[in-house]
Amino acid sequence: MCKSVHPNRCLSLAKMEVRSAVSTALFVLLTISLGILWMCDATIQVERPRGVSLSNEPFYNKGSQGEWFTCIDGSMKIHRTQINDDYCDCPDSSDEPGTSACPDGRFHCNNRGYRPYYIPSSRVNDGICDCCDASDEYEGPGAGKCVNNCKELGKKDLEERKQQMVLFNQGFDIRQQYINDGLAKKTEREGESKTLQAEKEEAQRVVDEKKKVRDEVEGPETEAKDKHKAAWEAEVAARKAAEERERALQAFKELDIDSDGRIVFHELANRLEFDTDSSGDLNEEEAKAVLGGANIVEEAVFVEQIWNDVKEKFKFAHELAAEEALKQQEGQEQQGEEPAAFEKNAFEEVHDDIDEDIEDEWAEDDDEDEEDFYEEEEDEFDEDLPEEARGVLRQKRLDRLTKKREMKDHAKPSEDEMPDYDDATKALIAAADQARKELEEAEKALKNIDRTVGDLEKQLRVDLGPDQAFQALQGQCYEYTDREYTYKLCPFEKSSQRSKNGGSETSLGSWHQWEGPPDNKYSLMMYTKGQKCWNGPDRSTRVNLRCGVENRVLSASEPDRCVYQFEFTTPALCTYKYDLSTGETDTHDEL
Repeated sequence: MCKSVHPNRCLSLAKMEVRSAVSTALFVLLTISLGILWMCDATIQVERPRGVSLSNEPFYNKGSQGEWFTCIDGSMKIHRTQINDDYCDCPDSSDEPGTSACPDGRFHCNNRGYRPYYIPSSRVNDGICDCCDASDEYEGPGAGKCVNNCKELGKKDLEERKQQMVLFNQGFDIRQQYINDGLAKKTEREGESKTLQAEKEEAQRVVDEKKKVRDEVEGPETEAKDKHKAAWEAEVAARKAAEERERALQAFKELDIDSDGRIVFHELANRLEFDTDSSGDLNEEEAKAVLGGANIVEEAVFVEQIWNDVKEKFKFAHELAAEEALKQQEGQEQQGEEPAAFEKNAFEEVHDDIDEDIEDEWAEDDDEDEEDFYEEEEDEFDEDLPEEARGVLRQKRLDRLTKKREMKDHAKPSEDEMPDYDDATKALIAAADQARKELEEAEKALKNIDRTVGDLEKQLRVDLGPDQAFQALQGQCYEYTDREYTYKLCPFEKSSQRSKNGGSETSLGSWHQWEGPPDNKYSLMMYTKGQKCWNGPDRSTRVNLRCGVENRVLSASEPDRCVYQFEFTTPALCTYKYDLSTGETDTHDEL
């Protein structure tokens, strides 16, 4: 093909072929184009020094410099006879392409019929066959031992490249289906988004309407409930005030020793609960202080003015008696004394009688109060019992009364518990409850639509390529397992890893953006802001994509600390279709 063409022209044709190869098919096109070079090299004998490639031949051509050779880096000129003289003259080693004299030299294997490549010049004539055409072993121990098997290798390589092109074509066909599905899905989502926007507007209208209804019915409800509560609170306050007044009157009676309807300060002499200086008796100043500084206090003044200030300290007679009885009992126990035999027997007899009666009295519905307690006391307790024994029994009966009241409090509503609403108020509450329920349901429906719209808009914002080919990866996850970990890639969402021994997933990053070069943007995915490394940065993942007939994670590694790298194949990146007879593409690059 190139016999009648100048070698440089042949080289130019080959380079044009090389420049047509881009994107994920670069390797295939490059090898096809280089095949043209090999054919040119095989059909045209260009005079050049051993170890020089066809592309570097102009540097060694006699026509340009005559008998002189300029080092390729331009550093010096030497006589042409010094090329391949087994002595290194040029700093860039360019004068010894065919010997091992220069430390940084490169020997070019022409490998006619196969793939040309460079080897370090140190391997020239080392007795080991490196070039398939045996050109690196032209003298020394390897001379004559190497076999030229380039033709066989070239034939095998050509078959492999054809198989690769077949796979690329299969991927291309799959990609076309991805495009069709992706564009249809985008249209579907856009239509769904419009429908949902209309539904959202209607749902918002319903919410606004339900709010208006709720506000209308909550006003009367609140007014009725507040009125009911105010009436109940007033009733409770009145009842408690009456109860407190009764306590005040009872206290006045106990302090009015001579029952003349007034309290004189000296009547408080034995009220040690008002002994502020703890001297053991109540002096005149302390007594008058109890009466608000007066010598004499009438009943009305005591109830209305004095009682509120003294009620926290005041002790009723039964409280004082119980305290005294307990003190005497504790004193006897400490001294090891016991009551006289007849007193002890009488005490135990009454004690047992009270115990026997307690169980029967629990079921009675009569209301026993403190006044009943003291009226019954004189009849029930033997007058021959000493006061300390009577006090103990009195306390036991009082404890029983307290327990009985507690049980009744649990069995029936407390007087302090607000009574039920009337029927009219209940109707208002029911109407308001129904309005609130309907509003809650409407707001829930609106929130669900909002969530769906948000998810849909998020999906539509993802860059799936100009032809939506990468939509096939959306919502999918792919795994790769090595000796220690299982790695997971969920395109446009996240990347992660988990130990094969169990445990939770470690985030290696969330979807960030495409970060491929300008001419191949969709060849690199970036996932960032993963779980933070110990004393290091957040984990991140780079995903290199290339054409393949299936979506698959080929490998996973950590080339830098906390920076992971996945290799991923997908038909979505198979942007070329090849003519198997020529190796040329249709040049349609949608990306």
